[in-house]
Amino acid sequence: MKRSLGARALWAVVVLVGGSSPSEAGPWAVGKGRLYANFAFETLSTTRLATPDGNIQTIPELGLRQFGFYGVFGLSDRLTLIVDRVGYRRTEIEAFDAAAGVEDTRFGLQWQLGRKGAWELAARGIFQAPTGDETKGLGVLPTGSGVWEGEARVGGGRSWREGRLYGYAEIGHQFRGGALRDAFSYETQLGYWLHPRLLVGATLRGVQPYRSEPADDAIGSPSGLGDGVTYAVYAPMAIVKLGGGTGIQVEIEDAFNETNLATGVKFRIKFFLER
Repeated sequence: MKRSLGARALWAVVVLVGGSSPSEAGPWAVGKGRLYANFAFETLSTTRLATPDGNIQTIPELGLRQFGFYGVFGLSDRLTLIVDRVGYRRTEIEAFDAAAGVEDTRFGLQWQLGRKGAWELAARGIFQAPTGDETKGLGVLPTGSGVWEGEARVGGGRSWREGRLYGYAEIGHQFRGGALRDAFSYETQLGYWLHPRLLVGATLRGVQPYRSEPADDAIGSPSGLGDGVTYAVYAPMAIVKLGGGTGIQVEIEDAFNETNLATGVKFRIKFFLER
């Protein structure tokens, strides 16, 4: 009986944090026939650009607005279908140009590897289709990378205090097509239920290319989609359950160790549904 209650509590935590990042939902399965989906809006306004060599320079004000859909569906108790991102972005640089369009689309599968003590283990494979347009804004404000990409990850997570506290960690390899450099990726998250309807937590995630030297044609692009993009993002978050399987998740993120992208504080809100 205790094990069953603990499993249900952990599943509730997992469902609520399923869409906490671009990327990346933790090592738990939602369960056969279960669904989690969220609709996200995020915004960034900044005048800071991290160049390919890691220096920070001032640029005219850049505004980024993104809308995205994320969903997971349990094909079985061990296999989960993932629509990692279907999105639309609009980027503008003051006195230069503005561009908008559909982003690259990410989808994949997660396979539960089993348990190791109190830890749940899983592997995930993500493919990224070049549905965006890399030529937008004279190539400075693209909505996609223009190449097929992918990511493979393994991770483990567990809960404590009868499911009120949870944590997970993942590492992976980011495959990038064309002349774009592959990268090491990672993510870790901790969360705590202050109340049955309120969770607070924080995420640390990032990517690090394996080769440090920029490509010959690398330019300082604010899009975050070009070659040699590096970052480590930390993001406190709060989740509020509204009832009926719905809720709101709010995140504020900042970054360090950045190269080849606009950098600043990003705000994100997600409306989620679970069934």
